[in-house]
Amino acid sequence: MDLTRYETDVLVIGGGGAATAATIAAHEGGARTALGVKGQFGAVGARGAGATSNPIGDYWTIRTVGPKGGFFNPPEQVHADMVQAGLGMADPELCSIFVDEVSDAIRRLKEMGMKFASGALAIMEGKTGKGGTNNIVAIQKAIIEHTGTQVIEHANFTDLLVKDGRCVGAVGVDDSGKPFVVEAGAVVLATGGVGQLFKYSFNPPGNTGDGYAMALRAGAELFNMEFMQQGIATTAPTQVMVMLYEMEEPYRLTNAKGETFVENYLPPGVTLEEVSALKANHWPVTTRDSALHLDRAIKGEAMAGRATETGGVFVDLTRADRGFQPELFVEFMVANGFDVKNEPIQIQVHHHTSNGGLRIDSDAQSTLPGLFAAGEVAGWQGADRLGGTMLGGSQVFGSRAGKAAAATAASTDRYVSKDMIDSALSTIADLAAATGPVRPTDRRIALQTAMWESLIVEKDAQTLERARSFVRGEREKMESEFGIGEPMDVALLFEHRNLLDVAEAIIEAASLRTESRGSHYRNDFPERNDTDWMTNILISRQHDQLTLRKEWLSRKTGWQDRPGDIRIKPWG
Repeated sequence: MDLTRYETDVLVIGGGGAATAATIAAHEGGARTALGVKGQFGAVGARGAGATSNPIGDYWTIRTVGPKGGFFNPPEQVHADMVQAGLGMADPELCSIFVDEVSDAIRRLKEMGMKFASGALAIMEGKTGKGGTNNIVAIQKAIIEHTGTQVIEHANFTDLLVKDGRCVGAVGVDDSGKPFVVEAGAVVLATGGVGQLFKYSFNPPGNTGDGYAMALRAGAELFNMEFMQQGIATTAPTQVMVMLYEMEEPYRLTNAKGETFVENYLPPGVTLEEVSALKANHWPVTTRDSALHLDRAIKGEAMAGRATETGGVFVDLTRADRGFQPELFVEFMVANGFDVKNEPIQIQVHHHTSNGGLRIDSDAQSTLPGLFAAGEVAGWQGADRLGGTMLGGSQVFGSRAGKAAAATAASTDRYVSKDMIDSALSTIADLAAATGPVRPTDRRIALQTAMWESLIVEKDAQTLERARSFVRGEREKMESEFGIGEPMDVALLFEHRNLLDVAEAIIEAASLRTESRGSHYRNDFPERNDTDWMTNILISRQHDQLTLRKEWLSRKTGWQDRPGDIRIKPWG
């Protein structure tokens, strides 16, 4: 098999803000660095750009931290809010690192040329021409171009290489299906999340859970995979977030038949006014208050067949104003084709981010030595997370990962044997030789629909078993029915394998956690159960089987539910 070979000190895999931050830090650490991206590096909204380059909301923000003892967001208060948002499931040490270092990350971005719309809040407008979060990638890409970094484009990584219990590189295929290998002293995964697992998601087409799946197969541990941030967004003519913060009146929601429906989903004693007022405090789906039932209602109408052709329901905002940054919302919606002041818009619940991911330490190193992770692929947030922490965390832990990877690479023997490469290439060869009639793209929508229906907003033993059965059947189809119709199908087939691997991890973690906490809602176990479930769920793969174990990462520090919950509202 014809093979392209690369050799470097640090290999960074990904194309978003975490990847660019890690690449710059690795270079500054004295390492020869290679950056491998799907598609074209920096191409907004396409393969290779990462979710950082997708401005799908009217604004984005990095959560800011003020001086110790000050009035504005003092560090101890921000840390307390983050731990409270996580409901005992966040990593308190990594939250402390975020709080201590996010101000430096913002300062570095400003020195690179980033211009925030609000200095105090580090807000970036999403409106075209105003500068969105894609500026982070664009600015850091310009710096990378002057570092001598080897950028490997159209690089679809399929598996990590492990020697003597240490990660020493990765293999993959380009868009034509030709294999390549990168030998490295250390690898940084900055591959984003798994949004493409779901029918409704904001994530660009390349976000197929590759980092989670490759890390699992290589022996690294994941945790908190049952916790996913979800929230309402439009379904047509395009997908953009609808963050209706601080609304003064109830939402006016109707289904495709023009019928109101939210009341049909409310428990006794809970009113539309109550759930609307609570939803105005946060965009994400969460079990921490009864606003959950509004999200249940929106999805429930689609499941009952009463949604629009695009799967949404209508929300009428013609007589309502958002209280937080109202002008940004209206301008952004109009720029994207939504006249919110004159006509209703179609919305549905979308997957946004995974709160869990690779278990990392303070250096952003995973449980597999030599493998580092940053951005959404790295797990450190809890059952819920505050807005602005994912974007800021990508910079904080991206820099930490790059710096530590450079130091690791300097003392690592990165020799990769022919047997190791041959073993990895044999998997590529087997999938590339598939001759069945079903192409990977033929099954993507079916997979996304099944996982959205079974895992988003609410789940129970029955829906989880249905999801498990679907994944099992899909694996069987891959073995007997899938085939390669054109060269790009080789990469897409590996993505399908990764999506199934990550789906299995989410399903099994969600099945094991028989309670409701934060973004994880089990309608057959609707209450939070601190007695039995004050623990994280860690996932590994052994002998090609998932292994789940319980370990509470906050055991040393403990956690107590705080009166009044999260201090600042809206919180996410």
